[in-house]
Amino acid sequence: MECAYCIIPSVRPEMTSRPLSEALAEVGGLVENGYQEIVLCGVRLGRYLASDHSGPVSKRVDFVGLMERLLALPGDFRVRLSSFEITDLTDRLLRVLASSQGKFCPSFHLPLQSGSGEVLKKMKRWYSPEFYRRRVEALRQVEPEAGLFTDLMAGFPGETREEFERSLEFVEALDFSGLHVFRFSPRAGTPAAAFPQAAGEDEVMERAARMRQLDVKLRTRFAARSVGRRRQVIIEDGRRGREGLTEHFLRVSLGAEARDLAGLRWARVTAHEGPLARAVVE
Repeated sequence: MECAYCIIPSVRPEMTSRPLSEALAEVGGLVENGYQEIVLCGVRLGRYLASDHSGPVSKRVDFVGLMERLLALPGDFRVRLSSFEITDLTDRLLRVLASSQGKFCPSFHLPLQSGSGEVLKKMKRWYSPEFYRRRVEALRQVEPEAGLFTDLMAGFPGETREEFERSLEFVEALDFSGLHVFRFSPRAGTPAAAFPQAAGEDEVMERAARMRQLDVKLRTRFAARSVGRRRQVIIEDGRRGREGLTEHFLRVSLGAEARDLAGLRWARVTAHEGPLARAVVE
């Protein structure tokens, strides 16, 4: 599965997985040392596959099996996923999320790139808008308030004005929590680098600007929905003082009561100004 615009498969042609014992040992060590939020990262997390040699018979462990083993580790911590492909968001994984008792953060960054089926085909992505929508609906049945973020590309070669408008409508209808917007940048050696461009640079910049306007609108909605809700935040030092990151990946500004606090704490979201929320630690 190689996207038409991506250079990664040519520079890293083989996928490798961290040995299971190493992954469990590292997370266990971090938790023992007081870390309370573990973020799993990888080029294609959902394709994790390793061997479990802990029993009398060796077993193959996929990503869901890895998550089950991580969540079973003792300690007060939670696990968050970095970028994750929609085709790897299986019902098995959603069942793990539902039974995790808060240790599996209900926030997902699921790259979409475009909400136009025609553009997705040109990109050689491996899903349709309808498939993406159905998997998001399955996620929300399990976790209605899940944070849902995505990547959105402006100006992919050949994208027409109609396809762009259709993409924007799809994104707003799915009601994402936030967008990561970027313009197409050709990478030498990829098929897309040779595709003819249908839109000029000014047009591409205008499309990206509209996507970013939608991002602010969606993030503001996301913050507004959380007002009055009790959330578990990981306390951090931010640019505006003490901040917290909720399990749903909403960043909140904290008051003076959080000055000497750290780690996971319960807080209540009290207000928001646009996409920025404020919360008080309980």
